[in-house]
Amino acid sequence: MGARAPAAQTTGTIDVGVSSVRYDGFLPSAGRSHRRAGTYLRFESGHRSLQSLLAGSFLIRPAEHRWRGELGGSLGASRYLDFASFWHATADARLLILGADRGVWIGGTAGRTSYGRAARPVTAVGIGAWMQRSPVMVGGSATRSFVGDTAYSDVVSTAHTRRGPLALDASIGARFASRGGGRGVFGEASATLAVGERTVLFVAGGRYPTEPVSGSVAGRYVSGGVRLRLASPARLSARTTIPSASRPGTPADGDPVAGVRLEVLPRPDGVVRLVLYVANTAAGVELAGDFTDWQPLQLRRTADGMWETVLPIPSGVHRLNVRIDGGGWIVPAGLTRAADDFGDEVGIMTVP
Repeated sequence: MGARAPAAQTTGTIDVGVSSVRYDGFLPSAGRSHRRAGTYLRFESGHRSLQSLLAGSFLIRPAEHRWRGELGGSLGASRYLDFASFWHATADARLLILGADRGVWIGGTAGRTSYGRAARPVTAVGIGAWMQRSPVMVGGSATRSFVGDTAYSDVVSTAHTRRGPLALDASIGARFASRGGGRGVFGEASATLAVGERTVLFVAGGRYPTEPVSGSVAGRYVSGGVRLRLASPARLSARTTIPSASRPGTPADGDPVAGVRLEVLPRPDGVVRLVLYVANTAAGVELAGDFTDWQPLQLRRTADGMWETVLPIPSGVHRLNVRIDGGGWIVPAGLTRAADDFGDEVGIMTVP
């Protein structure tokens, strides 16, 4: 799976939508999904399905290297009412190396899964890479999986691009060298359109392969719905109004400013010093990023007129904005500009 830079401006989202699914060899089904609670499907045969999944991960960062480790886990269950139930529990580990616009990873998965009978072991190994060439990000991966006596290999390529409030994602893959896991070509595509700071419309469709770990059967689907931002970071509340104290000529939110430059200075003890050079005389400078949970942080003025802060920031790609004297949130010069699902402009910063 290609790595994708984390969404910057979102503190919590919820998806509400409808889907139409056609499983291979089964009657069609229709469903309603709730991103936090799971998925409910009703089949033409009268059977119903309830599905739920809980997943998460955290990073392990060496202090002086671009390498980092990622540990994660997944716990899921499906209940086909009047038919059968399934569950799985897996743990994942990845080793990554990241650059400003590219990265590679190698990883593995281990755990157990059950299809209404004795649990079977799950193991998988994989390798992948991604590269950003504005405005397109492309990635690819290859994995080999073993679920009990089932074995299969997947090769997948992905692409992501954005033009203003519209974002497009696509993937295409192939399954081969399969023993009991199905085979063939699969692919998916999706589009999201931001219609406000808190609302995104989305539509998706495609074909996905059999997933022996979770017990799902290969099928085709189309779905659509609305994604709502549950909470808006404090910094976004100021995006619609620039305070009267702002000087004339203050740039629009997100616009880079030639006289404002950010320097990233990692330290051997694992913390990062962020130094902001401001050409004009400023009374106050703030910074907000994914590493501050998008809460504004007041910087300290140094004796030589610069502004700085020292924070424990994980290595990798991060997003941020700054503002001066309560003006609009801007992207410091020298940083690549990007946008999240809601169209907010941010700067891309890399910590080695």
